[in-house]
Amino acid sequence: MTTGKLLGGIVAAILGMVVVCGLGAATLVDGGSTGCAVPMISQAAVAAPAGGWPQVGNYRPDQVALAAVIVSVGEQMGIPVRGPVIAVATAIQESDLTNPAGGDRDSVGLFQQRPSQGWGTPDQLHDPVYASRMFYARLQAIPGWQDMSLTGAAQAVQRSAYPDAYARWEPDATMLVDAVGSSNWRTIPGDLEKCPVDCPRLVNPNEQSSPSPGCMDGSAVLTRAATWVSAWKGGPVPYLSSSEPASWFHGYRRDCSGYVSMALGLAGPGLDTAGLAARSAPISKTDLRAGDLLINPTPDLAGHVVIFDHWTDPTMTSYLGYEQSGDGGTHHRVIPYPYFADYQMSPYRFLNR
Repeated sequence: MTTGKLLGGIVAAILGMVVVCGLGAATLVDGGSTGCAVPMISQAAVAAPAGGWPQVGNYRPDQVALAAVIVSVGEQMGIPVRGPVIAVATAIQESDLTNPAGGDRDSVGLFQQRPSQGWGTPDQLHDPVYASRMFYARLQAIPGWQDMSLTGAAQAVQRSAYPDAYARWEPDATMLVDAVGSSNWRTIPGDLEKCPVDCPRLVNPNEQSSPSPGCMDGSAVLTRAATWVSAWKGGPVPYLSSSEPASWFHGYRRDCSGYVSMALGLAGPGLDTAGLAARSAPISKTDLRAGDLLINPTPDLAGHVVIFDHWTDPTMTSYLGYEQSGDGGTHHRVIPYPYFADYQMSPYRFLNR
């Protein structure tokens, strides 16, 4: 049984919310006002599984418990799944996913928020529930935050002296959100035992394997794609677009299309984006399934390709995808459909897999 399956449904609802309106405006980090105080929440009731929270990856049980609080607050506030991924990645960078009473200058808690910058009192910021809610309140105030890179969104909230430090934690944050997310639709089913929503279940109620051929093909593509997430000295394979064989990784170019060619099982060094599009059939958004592609075939290094994993919610506004990009190499992350900002991509199904 996977960690996600073990913990699915374990995270309880946050109790004791008291909405405080009409008592003055809450001041955010930029000195702005919400027009109503940020709702105050008592300590979250987060029920651990029998035997306590397990270790998830390299994260201790106490760190996993704090990730559960962050995810629970986001779920109660109705934050789309990308929000908890951003929040957990930020907490990993800021505090190593711990809850210190102090920090640099007057920084406090999970997100190292500062009383002097209007985040709250030291006691409030040492409460993981309050700190998480303040983080999400500030995140929601940023126009278009769901279309921003993780680093861009986290930096807009935190205003860190090290704005590029957040991106490296996106795979870990995605893993933790998957592990502690409740069983509702915001959970990220990132492991390959769980079939995407558009495919039949891999295991039927009688525990007999009954995969559809398309789903199995997609799972094979995702399995190969996942290898590059940790194949470079334990981390993602760095991005590099080069025709020099010495720079390739296991015979494939380290750009987006070389990576996708590897995941599709094609010969190295791989097709370019136009070549992948030429060997694929356009499909509709609603037909996307595991292992399909989103492609912009523009030439001269202006194109891009992403491997579709699955939708993160029924509205089909964001999806989990694999890609090789210049902002950190190999990613398995939540992406707004069709891609970040207004970059245009179209769905395709590769014809020869």
